Amino acid sequence: MNWLYYLLEANLYLVIFYGFYRLFLHHDTFYGLNRYYLIFSSVLAFMLPFFQLGFLKKEIVINYATFSVIPEKPSLFTVENGVLLLYAIISLVLILKICLGLRNLQSIIRKAKRTKENGITLIEIENSKMAFSFFNLLFIDPNLDQKTTILKHEMVHIRQKHSVDILLFELIQISSWFNPITYFIKNDIKLIHEYLADEVTTNKDIAKYEYAMFLIQNSYGNQKVSLTNHFFNSSLLKNRISMLNQTKSAKWARLKLLFVIPLTGLMLCLSTTAFTKDYGTIQLGQKKESLSIALQDTTRKKVKQIKLVPPPPPLPPNAAKAKKTPPKVEVVRFPPPVVKKDGKRLPPPVVIKDEKVAPPPPPIEPRPIKKRKSLPPPPPPAEPRPAKSGNDSETITGISVINDNNSTQSITSTSPAEQKELKSVTVIGYPGTGNKNTIPVKKVKGTRIEEVTVVGYPSKKQ
Repeated sequence: MNWLYYLLEANLYLVIFYGFYRLFLHHDTFYGLNRYYLIFSSVLAFMLPFFQLGFLKKEIVINYATFSVIPEKPSLFTVENGVLLLYAIISLVLILKICLGLRNLQSIIRKAKRTKENGITLIEIENSKMAFSFFNLLFIDPNLDQKTTILKHEMVHIRQKHSVDILLFELIQISSWFNPITYFIKNDIKLIHEYLADEVTTNKDIAKYEYAMFLIQNSYGNQKVSLTNHFFNSSLLKNRISMLNQTKSAKWARLKLLFVIPLTGLMLCLSTTAFTKDYGTIQLGQKKESLSIALQDTTRKKVKQIKLVPPPPPLPPNAAKAKKTPPKVEVVRFPPPVVKKDGKRLPPPVVIKDEKVAPPPPPIEPRPIKKRKSLPPPPPPAEPRPAKSGNDSETITGISVINDNNSTQSITSTSPAEQKELKSVTVIGYPGTGNKNTIPVKKVKGTRIEEVTVVGYPSKKQ
């Protein structure tokens, strides 16, 4: 029943616009402004439901994967179908009524005498006591009094296209026949048409009093066609005469039309916040991140189904430590393109595969260089020794010898500075042979000693 919700909302706006007209504009003598107000406000009332204010709309994101729609079995005997049938029947009756009115006009045109001047067809209806117009067709009884005044009046209707207004409000009445306001609006637009024609007619050639008396004397005319503007319309006669004597409204009274702007803004707020729609709407002043046509669905019954997701299997204890293996990437090889020059096929280009270049090794951190200990300077060159005899003793200069009874003897060289302070040391004894066990001299210990004498039994010379 979305179409019904749309019609109800549009007719609500139509009632608000017409209420503003009756309160503030109905008694003003700005007939042209009142005419355009009724036309544009009626059209705007049917357009406002398609507009919404984006900054007032709270959009709810629904995950359609969490529920499913259970389709209902279609049935012909439903409330929606019954309302639709009733609406269609009454609308069809009103359409047939308009068609009958057009057919009646056609039959009158066939029987009457027609003359065409300046694009206007004058149709004379004898003994009818009627005068009316429809678009560029002017119907009149040639025997009426003050025929010139009547023609001038009807020419205003033709020039200002009043028949278009009447057809527009007839269509609005067909679509919104359930709204009684449409009948009042159609009656008011016809009344404004007469005000406009009377105002132009009484400006010249005839006084307002004489014109009013002429309307009263000819108010018995029969109105047969509802789609036309009748000169002798008895239902509008009282208002027409009262408006002839109405004083002109002040110019500042036109400023009252500015109140239509906040009134329209209020209707936009109602369209956004008070009505839920499932048809496309145009968002005005919407935020950048959600600029779109919002669609809402409130007609179908939706049953929410909760899907329980099973918990994931437990991970093995070593799964966290295990290294994640990178996904395998399949290499797709495409055949080389066929290159042609002047219709001749050239050999395929040579494809050189990229060689994998090993990444350079990481830089080696430089090791700290250990400072070498300063070595003592080499000893001075030894003087050449003379040949030894068996019982000769050896003289060692600049060295000291320590003998501890079968313990390891050590001979250590000293620094050059200490060499100068050492005195000569004389070792007296027999030289040992290579076959006998001798005490080796391993180390030289530089100490400040005056004199060292080695005492022992010298070995015999063999």
